[in-house]
Amino acid sequence: MINEPTNEQKAILNYNGNTVVTANPGSGKTYTVVEKIGKVLHDLPSYKGIIAISFTNKASDELKKRCKRKGINAKSSFFGTIDKFYISEIIIPFASHLTHVMPEYQVVESTETEKHYSELGMITENVTKEQGALLKEALCKGKIFLNISGEMAWYIMCNVPGVRKYMQSRYSHVFIDEYQDCGKIQHDIFLALCEMGIIGVAVGDVNQAIYGFTNRFPRYLLELIGKDDFEHFELSKNHRCHPSISEYSLCLYGISKEIIEDKRIFRVSVDGNEVNIAKKIDLAIPKIKRKYNVANNNQIAILCRNNGTIKILDQAIETPHKVFAETPLDRDNSEWGRLFRSLLVAKFDQEIFPVDYAEQLFSEEYDPEKYREVLKACDIIFNSSTEELADVKTALKELDDEGVLVRRSGGFSKPNHLYVKIPSDEIGLQPVDDKAVEKMVTTESEK
Repeated sequence: MINEPTNEQKAILNYNGNTVVTANPGSGKTYTVVEKIGKVLHDLPSYKGIIAISFTNKASDELKKRCKRKGINAKSSFFGTIDKFYISEIIIPFASHLTHVMPEYQVVESTETEKHYSELGMITENVTKEQGALLKEALCKGKIFLNISGEMAWYIMCNVPGVRKYMQSRYSHVFIDEYQDCGKIQHDIFLALCEMGIIGVAVGDVNQAIYGFTNRFPRYLLELIGKDDFEHFELSKNHRCHPSISEYSLCLYGISKEIIEDKRIFRVSVDGNEVNIAKKIDLAIPKIKRKYNVANNNQIAILCRNNGTIKILDQAIETPHKVFAETPLDRDNSEWGRLFRSLLVAKFDQEIFPVDYAEQLFSEEYDPEKYREVLKACDIIFNSSTEELADVKTALKELDDEGVLVRRSGGFSKPNHLYVKIPSDEIGLQPVDDKAVEKMVTTESEK
């Protein structure tokens, strides 16, 4: 754990221009980003904020949690995945400036699921006249395709001047983590935001992408490093691992600088299969705990190459342990997926209470009835045991019947935001009355 920033980190925190940071594993990247966000937000008025983009929901949730734990006032900031940013901050608020209609928007996983729009799957930032017409048609019908959300956002940015004015007035900085995973459209939109005067902070690990963990070559991260209007900083010191582990990893790259006397890297050969390996681990753990003064099992990690090995070891290892594996919900980017994921995270977070989560969904000032209904449901869910969670579907159905689960863009209910209908049939509920939804949309547009 880092108590005080290192000199490398201080240099990043004190620099006020466009920044690109290359960080080694365990070098305090997230700590530095949180400190930088806190420093920036401290000087902003309440109506402004920052854009903080992560490539996974887990990473985004962790960043938000660490900012909150540090007591950082997020003000009018956006925290989320890159697709969520495109959809909630660009496509939904500004698509009507192109189409002149305000439909109920629905996120569709891919253009391949609808033959009529399959041509849009080949769209790039250079949109043809035919593709532009087809894209407008899709937006008129409220269809947002997740696989081309970046291209849809880019098209709107290029054709709606209001996007620029909104971004400039709302945000001062844009942070993107894991920049080595960016493709061309993400890179173009990031640079476009910077050209608007929003200060860009890109953080990535060149080696992580080069050596195949993400199947992408970090060309755009390297491009940022070479740009004259970006200052490059490095985070090289590993705060997470013992020095011998860090140096061993550098040996694999042929750039080790020193030999550590207290070596903690050992190679062990085991005859047999994964079950035999599990028995060897069970014998080794008590010895490791005694030798290195390890108090608890949760200070020891066992890494596996794939989920199949994890499943075998989970059954074979007798030492008390917990498996951390990705679930289908982690990969679900639907409205329901995002809602349930954030709801579960909030329920099991001891620092979040029902009123906190209810306020994220609806404003007590602008939608008091919906706020009270959501608060009631949150209270039921937050106070349910793990076994009782299967029964909270009744509470959700009550909210659906009341139209409460027709959420507005970005998950917040404030004036002039559009409604986004969550398809209730995804979890087997009865559909919301479409006429009631249309009435709500019409009423809102007249305010």
